[in-house]
Amino acid sequence: MIEMQRIKERSKKYSLLLIVFTVVLGACGWLLPVGKESSSYTAEAVITLGNYGLPELNNPKYVTVLLTNAPFYESHLASLWEEKQEEITTKLQVRAATDNMMKLTYTDHTEESAVNVLNDITNAFIALDQDRYQQKKKIIQESITDLNDKEVVPEVRVEQQRFLYELRTALIDLKSAAIVKPADKETVATENRSFSSKERAVLGILLGVTMSFIWIFIPLVFKEQSI
Repeated sequence: MIEMQRIKERSKKYSLLLIVFTVVLGACGWLLPVGKESSSYTAEAVITLGNYGLPELNNPKYVTVLLTNAPFYESHLASLWEEKQEEITTKLQVRAATDNMMKLTYTDHTEESAVNVLNDITNAFIALDQDRYQQKKKIIQESITDLNDKEVVPEVRVEQQRFLYELRTALIDLKSAAIVKPADKETVATENRSFSSKERAVLGILLGVTMSFIWIFIPLVFKEQSI
């Protein structure tokens, strides 16, 4: 084993040099430029799809196609599409989490932009869905009203009641899409984040301390092995 006395003697002999070395590494970490690599932020949102017999808005496969192609944005988010077309095309991810649930993620250079763009997209989809849902609901309600008001001969009354039952059941089963989890800054994931000056200084000091221990111990280890 390396004697403690020899370690103390070597530490004392080079203490000033090692302190200066550690301080210099810490200062270098503080002063060196961060670099050109910018941070990226990924926002996430989750929506449940509606159920009213319109596959384009109720089926995850069709919704994925809808939200990853230009026509939806040109019709419902024209200004956003004009400003962020390339980013939306390359950095928006849409996938089915379950049979009726979609997960959307969007990456941008700032938290605010990532959150705002993703919320604009989900809100536009919900608005479109709500419009189609209300149309379908209105059609069924009008059909029920018309059937109720219609006088029929006894021979077809049973058929009328059966059809009314089916319409009322369909009305109960109708469901519009909803945002389960909106994008927000609290859940944004940060990627490729550059270290701050303070963090780089701490890393420099830790590196200096580590190298100081190596400087003290390694020569003693080799010297002891050679004896």
